[in-house]
Amino acid sequence: MKRLFQFVFFSSTGLALTGCADSCNGSIETTVLYAKPGPKAVGRSIYVNVVNKPGLGIKQSLMYEGKEFGTFEHVVIINDPTNRFASNRTICFSKFRQQVATTGGDLTEEGLPVISVE
Repeated sequence: MKRLFQFVFFSSTGLALTGCADSCNGSIETTVLYAKPGPKAVGRSIYVNVVNKPGLGIKQSLMYEGKEFGTFEHVVIINDPTNRFASNRTICFSKFRQQVATTGGDLTEEGLPVISVE
């Protein structure tokens, strides 16, 4: 439960941000919600809410450890095979590649857009 609280606190504090952090460059800004081990246990799948490009994500209720984490308006999964964004609260980028939407996993996350940041 403490871990879930840390994720919720972490995410809710990130939602209050209005712009990219000073160390963050890019025209698309996202707020990190949480991360899970990536496909085939390589890297991470980072669940983010898109702040300033709403057409990129979809409205989705997310589950974390069997409990509803929250409903967010513009959810996207960033595929991060090298753990490049492991400690970020926000991720800003300009270039990305669309990947195949998630299928076959958690049905509550079926069809979420997946991208790779370049």
